[in-house]
Amino acid sequence: MTLEPGFPLKLKLDLHVHTSRSIDAFTSPKQLAIICRDRGLDGLAITDHNVLSVDSSNEVVFLPGIEISTRDGHIIGLGLSEAIPRGLSADDTIRRINNLHGISIVPHPYDLLRSSVRPNTLEVRPDAIEVINSSSFLHSVTWKRARKFAEKQNYPMTAGSDSHIPETIGRAYAEVESPSKDTASVLAALRAGLVTPVGRPIRVSERVRKMFRGKREEKFDEVDESA
Repeated sequence: MTLEPGFPLKLKLDLHVHTSRSIDAFTSPKQLAIICRDRGLDGLAITDHNVLSVDSSNEVVFLPGIEISTRDGHIIGLGLSEAIPRGLSADDTIRRINNLHGISIVPHPYDLLRSSVRPNTLEVRPDAIEVINSSSFLHSVTWKRARKFAEKQNYPMTAGSDSHIPETIGRAYAEVESPSKDTASVLAALRAGLVTPVGRPIRVSERVRKMFRGKREEKFDEVDESA
């Protein structure tokens, strides 16, 4: 994909966001467009666990996405027309994403405390590597390893907040050079590597806030069951 000099838009897109459709997340999909405007984002990818997003907006870019639980760790698929089942190998998952003309991304590839695919073990080449994930533990180590691998193997590099609460959306984002805001153009730009990762880690207080929201939801569920 080639872009005319001076023509491309530089879109700020958080490429890893969870909503309340993920069991461990607490952001309503209805909040997303407002949050994007408030944070200076042009849009985001909704990547709920094993649930394909079908959300759309006239105001911001919503990329259809999903974070798939493979046998080997998580794989993100963007631009898909149908969900891919969990439990396949990472290689088979990437193949299915390719068959659907989507974009495959390896998220948080070197995190030790999350279900992560090691990209060097893959037989099928993904489209991109997530080198900044705001929710990573020991980010100073994991981000560096991910970037080093991506640069050595000439992968496009993406970034995302991996947000599970409204407060952390946009903490990381990919700056994508695209001729327009339509999904096909944005996906083509990602595949071509016309992307720059930007971001910083979430705060300890925000990790605690997410944990307490989870505990509160569990308490409400117990109350509902006993009613």
